[in-house]
Amino acid sequence: MDASQIATKWKEEEPKLKKLGENVVSILKNALYKKEMHPEISFRTKEIQSIIKKIQRKSKERPYTYNDLRDKLGVRVVCPFLSDLDIVDSIICTFFTVRKVEKKKEQIDFNRLDYQSNHYDVSIRPDVIDFDDSDFIFEIQVRTMNQHAWANSAHILYYKQDIELPDEMKHRIYRLLSLYELADEEFSKVNDYLKSHKNDIVYTLLRKLEGKVYKYALTDFDRELSVKQMKAILDFFTPEEQIKIENEIEAFIEENNTKIQHIYDDNRSRYAEISFLTQPEIFVVFWGLTYKQFSITDNWCFDNDELSAIQTLWC
Repeated sequence: MDASQIATKWKEEEPKLKKLGENVVSILKNALYKKEMHPEISFRTKEIQSIIKKIQRKSKERPYTYNDLRDKLGVRVVCPFLSDLDIVDSIICTFFTVRKVEKKKEQIDFNRLDYQSNHYDVSIRPDVIDFDDSDFIFEIQVRTMNQHAWANSAHILYYKQDIELPDEMKHRIYRLLSLYELADEEFSKVNDYLKSHKNDIVYTLLRKLEGKVYKYALTDFDRELSVKQMKAILDFFTPEEQIKIENEIEAFIEENNTKIQHIYDDNRSRYAEISFLTQPEIFVVFWGLTYKQFSITDNWCFDNDELSAIQTLWC
C-alpha cells in the first residue's frame, strides 16, 4: 500500500477504532470503580502521519504492512499508587485477551531517558465487546502518576539520545529516575499510613468511604465539599454515636450492598437533583436514617427537598 492507500484505509477504519476506544475506557472505568479506584483513563487513535512514517521506517528493516500495526489504538491508565498496578493487571486479564505483556521497569536502562509502564497487547473478547474483528490487537499502557510525569519529560528529550553522553550526565539521568521511583514508593507508604491511622474522625471516615462513591456512583466527588458536609453531619450525633459510625460503617454498607446498588442503578440520572448521592457522606446519612432517624431529620441543615428525596430512596 502506498501513502494514499494507507490514508484511505485509515479514514475508513479510524471511526470504528474511536468507538472501540470509548467502549474499552467505559469497561475499564466501571470495573475499576467496582474495585473502589478512580484512575485517569483515556484513549487515542494514531495520527495518519505517524502511521505512514512508522510503516515506511519499519518496512526498511523487514516486511511490514498496515495490518502489522499494533498501536493504531492506544489506551492509557494512570493510577495514583504502585499497588494499583496489580489491580489494573487483573482487570485487563479478566476483560481482554492478553497477547503480550511488557513491563518496562524490568528491562529499563538506567543510563537512558527511558520510561516505565506496563504495556499490554490485547484483543477484545466477543462476550465483552461487540466488535467485528476479534483478532484486532491494540495497546493498553498502565502507569503511576509519577511514571507518567517521567515519561512525558523523557519523551521530549528522547530523540536526542543518539548523542554520546558523558558519565556525569548518565549519572544525572540515573538520579532523576531514582527520584521518581522513590516518590512512587513514598507516596504509597504515606497512603497506607493515612488509611490505617485514626487521628480525625472526619478524615478517617472519608478515607473509608471515598472508594464506595467510585463503586456505587461510578464517579468522582468534591473533596472540599465532603469535609464541610461530613463535619456538619457528624455534629448531628453524640461522640459515642460518632465512634459507633466509625466502627460500623463499612459493615453497614456491606450488609446493605444490594439495597444501595439498586438505589444507584435506578437514580444515576438524578445526581443533579440529589447531589449527596455523589458524596461519601451519603453513607453516614443512610446509617443515620436507619438507626438515628430523628438525629438526621431534626438537625438537617441542607436542602430539605434533597433530604425528602433521600428518605424516599432509603426508607
